[in-house]
Amino acid sequence: MTMLRKIRHELNTMPKFVYITAALTVFGLSIALYRMFVGLGATTNLSKEFPWGIWISFDLATVALSGGAFTLAALVYVFQFEDLHPATRPTVLAGLLGYSSVMVILLFDLGRWDRFYNVFLHPNVSSALLEVSWCITAYTLILVYELSPVLLQNSRLKWLLPIIKKYTVPIVIAGVTLSTMHQSSLGTMFIIMSPRLHPLWSSMLLPVFFLISSFASGISLVVAGSSVSHWLFGRSLKIKTMAKLSWFIPWILAFYLVIKFGELVIAGEWDLLFSSGNYSLLFWAEIIFGVLIPIGMFAFRQVRFSRTASLIGALFIMGGTVLNRFDVTWFSIASVNGEVYTPHWMEIAILVGVAAGVVTVYSLIARYFPVYEETEPHQLPVEVRPFENSHAAGD
Repeated sequence: MTMLRKIRHELNTMPKFVYITAALTVFGLSIALYRMFVGLGATTNLSKEFPWGIWISFDLATVALSGGAFTLAALVYVFQFEDLHPATRPTVLAGLLGYSSVMVILLFDLGRWDRFYNVFLHPNVSSALLEVSWCITAYTLILVYELSPVLLQNSRLKWLLPIIKKYTVPIVIAGVTLSTMHQSSLGTMFIIMSPRLHPLWSSMLLPVFFLISSFASGISLVVAGSSVSHWLFGRSLKIKTMAKLSWFIPWILAFYLVIKFGELVIAGEWDLLFSSGNYSLLFWAEIIFGVLIPIGMFAFRQVRFSRTASLIGALFIMGGTVLNRFDVTWFSIASVNGEVYTPHWMEIAILVGVAAGVVTVYSLIARYFPVYEETEPHQLPVEVRPFENSHAAGD
C-alpha cells in the first residue's frame, strides 16, 4: 500500500508538461515504427533530387546546440576554469540527449536502417560521412562516461566513482578532440554539395564556420538552460558563473563575423548580400538575429548579470544557429529538374516525437538524479515549484 501511495504521489506531483511531451513522444515514435516497416517512400517526400531533408537539418542544428558539452568540458578540464564546473552535469546530460536524438533520427533516415552496422563492419574510407559517423558514436559513448557519476552516485555501483574520476580528464580531452573533428566535418559534407549550395553559404571555410558557431551556440544553450532551470527546477548556476561563461560569447561571435564577411569580400561575392532576393533575407536574418544583436547584448555587463536578458540573448544565438543549419542543408539548396522539397507530415511528426522524448527524458533524469547537485538552490514560490522534494540527494 505504501508503494502505491508513493507512485500516486509521484504521478500527482509530476509537472503536467511531462505528460504532454510523453504523449507526443509515443505518437512520434509510433509513426517512426511505421516508417521502419513501410520504408522512406511512403512516409517522406525525400527523392533522388533531395535525398536529405528536414531530418538532416534537425540533426545538424542539434549537434551544434549540443556543442555546449564539449565546449564546457574544454573550459573546465583543459583550461582549468574550475568555477564553471557546476554547469557540467546539466550540460553533459543535455549534450548526451542531443547526440542520442541525432543518432535516432539518423537511423530513421537510412534507406536500410536494419543494416546500420555496416558503417562499422564495412566502412567506406573515402566517405566524409564515415568520420562523422564514427566520431559522433564515439563521442556519445564518452558523454555516457561523463554522465555516469550522476547515474551511479546513489546506486550500489558507486564504488566505481573513484575509478571513473581517475580517467575523466584524458577521456574528456579525447571527447573534445572528437567533437572538434565532427563539428567541422559536418561542414565538409556540404563543401561536396557546393554546386547546389547558394554562394552566400557555399565556402571552403564551411568546416570553420560550423565549428566556431557550435562554440557560441553551445555556450548559449548552457546560459539559456541555467535561466530556465532557475524557474523549472529551483536550482541554477550562480549569476557570477553564468556571467563569466557568457563573457566568451561576443568574442566568439565577433571572430565568426570577421571571417564570414572577410571570406565573402575575398571571394568577390559581396554584392550577393543585397542582390539575392530571399536568399539575402535569410542570410541577413542569420547575421542580425544570431550574431549582431547577441554581440550588442552580451557586450554589456548588465546583460551578462541578468538571467532574463541573458536568456533572450542566448535564444537569439540558438535561433540564428538553427536558421543557419537549415539554410545550408535545405533552404539554399538549388532544385533539380524543377523539383522542390517539402517535408511529409510524418517526417515532422517523427521529429516532434524525438524532440519531445528528449524533453521528457531530461525532465525525468533531472527529477530523480542529482543533476543539479552542484548548482545554487533558489527558493521558488510554492505554486511554481514543480520538482520540489524530487531530487535524489540533490538538495
